[in-house]
Amino acid sequence: YLFKVDECVSADRAIKAFAYFNGYQTGGRMVDLDNSLYLSVGDYNSWELPQKDESIFGKILEINLSTNKYKIISKGHRNHQGLSLYSLSKKLLISSEHGPKGGDEINLINLNKITVSNYGWPIASYGNHYIKKTASNDSKYSKYPLLKSHKNNGFIEPLKYHDPSIGISEIIKIKNNFYAYSSLKTKKIYFFNLNDANELINTYEIDIDERIRDMIYKNNKIYLFLESSASIGIINIE
Repeated sequence: YLFKVDECVSADRAIKAFAYFNGYQTGGRMVDLDNSLYLSVGDYNSWELPQKDESIFGKILEINLSTNKYKIISKGHRNHQGLSLYSLSKKLLISSEHGPKGGDEINLINLNKITVSNYGWPIASYGNHYIKKTASNDSKYSKYPLLKSHKNNGFIEPLKYHDPSIGISEIIKIKNNFYAYSSLKTKKIYFFNLNDANELINTYEIDIDERIRDMIYKNNKIYLFLESSASIGIINIE
């Protein structure tokens, strides 16, 4: 085997006040780079785990392809939908991630850091809880407040967030500093350039009118997996 852990989650570990465990928040992607495999793992709706260093859930892992050993690169993630190479020389990845009710994120992942990068979930998020605050779940709101600043609370700010949520899915690098990410909810593709200050510029979007689950860029074409019709779409990039 390449990668194996004994840790698991179940419906018994789901947050009872927000209980809707059904295999949700299980998104994951892989990037192969420099004899390592980078694997993102969702939190499986077990909210205490993304901030625990002994858990693999809510993390991005680096798996050594020679030894099969792994280490945690980043934590505080909810439900990754996309992971792509940003810079080979700088060893940076770019990721897309479902937030809760709002707060879909694009993040820059630095593979060179000695310490584990923390992206805040479920302490900080620009989204909101799906369940309104009541006397019965007040303690959960206190424990997981979804603070509206990452930086001011010791976490890494997203490059961009969407509120309301777009149902963000895959993110890909097209060429140089030109990128695209897709949507399940708005059924669009969003294009942007990333400048030296890590700001999204020259942004625009196109309607596809289908849920876009996946994208691959190759030979000046974007190949789309369109979920509604279970078909493949092709966009030519000049």
